[in-house]
Amino acid sequence: MTKEQKALYQEANALKDILIKTLSGRKFKLDCGHHITFGHYLGNDITIYNGKEFKVICSQCGH
Repeated sequence: MTKEQKALYQEANALKDILIKTLSGRKFKLDCGHHITFGHYLGNDITIYNGKEFKVICSQCGH
């Protein structure tokens, strides 16, 4: 990877900020059938599979 290509990548904090501002308090049913509430201390952890189509499942089903 060239320096120019590396420069295109943002830090993880930029992604965290987007997720917090966009998803905090929202509730979703995941692809595995489980549920998540973002920003809630009892919410499930999730695994996101990146590819042609996203797949979002809870961490328990991701093992």
